[in-house]
Amino acid sequence: MPVRTVPTKGPWEAPAVFPLGLAAITHRRFPPGRARIDDAFSLRHFADLTAAYGVDHRPELVREAAGNTFADMAGELLAALDPQDRRTAAATQAPPIDLAVVAHATPDLDCRLAAVTSLSERVPGGPLSFAVSECGSNAPFAALRLADAYARRHDLRSVAVFVLDQATFPYGTGRDLAGDAGLALLLTDSGALGRLTLWQRTGTGPDDVPAAVRTALAELDATGCPLVLGAALDPARDLPGHPGRIVRTPPGHPASGTLTALAADPAWAAGREERIAVVDHEPDTGDLAVCLIERGGR
Repeated sequence: MPVRTVPTKGPWEAPAVFPLGLAAITHRRFPPGRARIDDAFSLRHFADLTAAYGVDHRPELVREAAGNTFADMAGELLAALDPQDRRTAAATQAPPIDLAVVAHATPDLDCRLAAVTSLSERVPGGPLSFAVSECGSNAPFAALRLADAYARRHDLRSVAVFVLDQATFPYGTGRDLAGDAGLALLLTDSGALGRLTLWQRTGTGPDDVPAAVRTALAELDATGCPLVLGAALDPARDLPGHPGRIVRTPPGHPASGTLTALAADPAWAAGREERIAVVDHEPDTGDLAVCLIERGGR
């Protein structure tokens, strides 16, 4: 269920330059899955949950509906991660995944299954795994910031971030959801697809967005570079007069949509853009993120 808070303006944070480079990125929209939540346990679970929050329980919305759990989606994305350095003769020297982070804006389909537990078993070596939520569309950027902190503190060589959306609920979500989708990023000490620099600010109200984005882009020396805008942002309203190319994110996938728009952008995917910035604002929490990706390794 979406959490809405009154934004409280937060401090400016210094941009974080990631110690690991982007080695691989993969994304996918998932067809209807095999998991169902119309069994007796799920009916009781969601009846109790919706009653606690004063939300109408609508079991007819999921009757005979089959969806995808975060564990299943993360497993498929994990299999699709194929960094360039694993295709070379040095493949045996590619670093193992030291940390797996799952980010999501909507709840998982089935509370009896956990993607982080599944990943700790599926990923060789059983790395530390945890989830990040309650950040709306800023969930992937909160996950990246935490992954950066862990990589620095523990001198990690490889981190995987999974960003997941699912759309099967026995209650109204207040969101325009477009189905199940996910994206995974692999960051390694030899990643050559791009270097990430992340700028974040909390408590940014709608009227503060234009000035805050201009400030962030100036601090990142990215004032004129191409931008990928989150679904809540409007170019004319939030970035009037921006001289660079703008890619807009369609609504429907609150967590994975913005980074998927980046991965699917033909110019960036073909290597024609040396620098591109992803800008996302979550109106419900006031979280603003600007992530600059620069081609080349560390």
